[in-house]
Amino acid sequence: MDSAAAARGMTVPALIRSCLTLVGPEALTHLPDPGSPEPVDVSHRTVTLKNGGTRRVRVVPKLRVRHDTPLDAATVRKAAWVAATIGNDDGAHLITAGELNAVESEMSRCRLRLEQLTAALETLAFRPLRQPIRKPWQATYVLGFTHEWGLDTQTVNSRFRTLAPIFHPDTGLLSSAERMSQLLEARNFLLQHLRS
Repeated sequence: MDSAAAARGMTVPALIRSCLTLVGPEALTHLPDPGSPEPVDVSHRTVTLKNGGTRRVRVVPKLRVRHDTPLDAATVRKAAWVAATIGNDDGAHLITAGELNAVESEMSRCRLRLEQLTAALETLAFRPLRQPIRKPWQATYVLGFTHEWGLDTQTVNSRFRTLAPIFHPDTGLLSSAERMSQLLEARNFLLQHLRS
C-alpha cells in the first residue's frame, strides 16, 4: 500500500480518499473483505507503566481516513485494496460503461455458443446401452468408432482420454455417471479384446 501511494506521490489515507471519491463506498459493498492485518504486520513494543515496570504490548497497524460519510473498517480495507490494485499490471482496472457493455455482450455471445455446442454434443453423444457390453460392436459404438478392425491400445486409450472429460460426472460438460461407467466398460472390454 505504501509503495502504491508513493508511486502516485501521495499519502496512503489520501490515496484511499481518492479511491472512495472515485468509486464510492456503495460500489465496494459487493467486494470481499481483505481481512484484518496479517500477523506479520502486527508489531510489539515495550511501554513503561506508572509503577516503573514495563509491559510488552501489541501494536496493530491503524489507518485513519477522513470521509464525508462514516466508514466502517471493512470499507476502508476494501478501499485500500482497490486503491493498491487499480492500475497495476496484474490488478484491477477501471473501465468505461461502453467497455463493460462490450465485455458483457461478448460473454453473452460466448454463453449462447456454449449452450449451442452443449446441445450439439448432446445430440452427437452416444446413447447409453441398456445391457452390459458383451460384443466388440457395442464397445466401439460407445467409444465412437465405426468398427473394431485396425484398432490398437493407443487409439482406444486416446479416444477414452478425449471422451472422459466430456462425460465425467463431476466436471464434464455433459456430466453423466452412466455414460462414464459405460466408457470405462467399453475401454476395458476393447483392450481385453485386443489382447486376445
